[in-house]
Amino acid sequence: MSMCELWQRQGFATMATHPQATARGRLQRCMTVCLIAMTMCAGVTPISGTAAGSEPGDDRHCAFTPAAQTERSVPGLIVSADVLLPEGHRPNHAVYIRFNGSLGAVSDFDSVRADFPHAAVLDCRGRAVLSPGFVNAHEHPAYSWAFPDPNLNPGYVHRDEWRLGLNDKMKLPSPRPHRFDPEDPRTNAVLVAMELRHLLGGATVIAGSGGVPGVIRNVNRHKREGDPALYDAEADASTFPFSFRVVEDLREECAGGATYRFPPPAGDNLSFMAYVPHVGEGRRSSCAARAEVARYLTRVQRRDRRYSLVHGVATDREDYALMHEFDVTLVWSPRSNLALYGETVDIAGALESGVRIALSTDWSPSGSFNMREEVRCARRVAEEAGVALSGEALWRMATVNGAYALGLEDRFGAARPGLRADLVLVKHDGRDPYDAVLEATDRDILATWIDGRAILRSALLDDALSDGKCVTLEGVVPEVCGVLDDFGLSAGTFGDYIKDAVPLNNTSRQAPCETSRH
Repeated sequence: MSMCELWQRQGFATMATHPQATARGRLQRCMTVCLIAMTMCAGVTPISGTAAGSEPGDDRHCAFTPAAQTERSVPGLIVSADVLLPEGHRPNHAVYIRFNGSLGAVSDFDSVRADFPHAAVLDCRGRAVLSPGFVNAHEHPAYSWAFPDPNLNPGYVHRDEWRLGLNDKMKLPSPRPHRFDPEDPRTNAVLVAMELRHLLGGATVIAGSGGVPGVIRNVNRHKREGDPALYDAEADASTFPFSFRVVEDLREECAGGATYRFPPPAGDNLSFMAYVPHVGEGRRSSCAARAEVARYLTRVQRRDRRYSLVHGVATDREDYALMHEFDVTLVWSPRSNLALYGETVDIAGALESGVRIALSTDWSPSGSFNMREEVRCARRVAEEAGVALSGEALWRMATVNGAYALGLEDRFGAARPGLRADLVLVKHDGRDPYDAVLEATDRDILATWIDGRAILRSALLDDALSDGKCVTLEGVVPEVCGVLDDFGLSAGTFGDYIKDAVPLNNTSRQAPCETSRH
């Protein structure tokens, strides 16, 4: 029996049934090992004009060399390109993806190739940019299948006005939430579409309640028995930390009466995970929104855990000084802020104060449909405020800063040894490499990996790079690999189930990104 056959009969089965592995972890580890074994068992084919394994005359964007056979170790995969690191842009670099879905060496290509001579190689030097996937630090995945309500407008002063219809404002109904159910393929298809939409927009991580196991990486606090399989890592993404009716609770206080005392939030002692709540979600003229900010910035001074602040529309420069001092990350969703409140944070003041800023989409009913759209909105808002955000600055807001906001910078958000292999590879035409990643369309996407598993793959790359069945979906250029079968979906049934949801690759109906100057 060959070693490849032995792996297929014994190794994969062992990994897939290990009693201490979560369902999602078993699937991802098994599929990652399958990919490595497949490339290893293919043997070595020299690169000569066309990528290895391709047909004569086949125009592959990057050259692929399968792994060499070895009985001593799992060879892994080397991806070489212009690599974006926390230290900056590195041309002709490479990352080594280990069989367990983590990153090994990250260095210049020649060094990595010398250290791992048996590894498979995807050589895209001079033709592509490799980046960690975006970390969307705040979303509401269960609700983010829906289009903006026709009555959406920027005339609200505080979130309670549109949520509850207070102060004679029109209430905006929240969409019906979708929750993962193994027995409900229609609901699961909608959630899979939501996650694929974010993947196409560059994200590999979403923080918030909802989603499905096995597609994008989801982050949220574990509260239920099935959560460890659904949420890869934990952050305390509390929606409203003080109350679901803050305006009513603070009405007397804001009228000059006694100070209202909120009950302590649930999970206040979970110091091992970051606290990432909505705070100050309303205009600076809102007493309730300002009161939330003041209370929260008193709390963060305990320094007992990582703190972030979502939205923070009502913050000002004095608040930014405290946020900088106590290491509070601002999670910024400019499109949603403008669509509901007609204003967003003082971005110039926040940057001048040295506040760390992470970008997020909030949700589809008022925010951006994906992270690249949020980046475009953030750049436009900053320009109108007299701030020129470079591609590198926006990239940091979308990657390393997002991971830091969630307290998970030791897990993902950067291409660094030991972190998870959550990577995005896009075409590079010689322009600024950060903009190449930030502004890529689906036609520019070459591959997206999560835990070393290729979920999106361009037809311009070798078929051996994906270990699951790849399908072409309507309106999407890269193929989607190893996803639909896991949920019992065909491309046809998937399309039927999601016809009323936000599409995978069309942002024409998202909320506008317009400041009050327009």
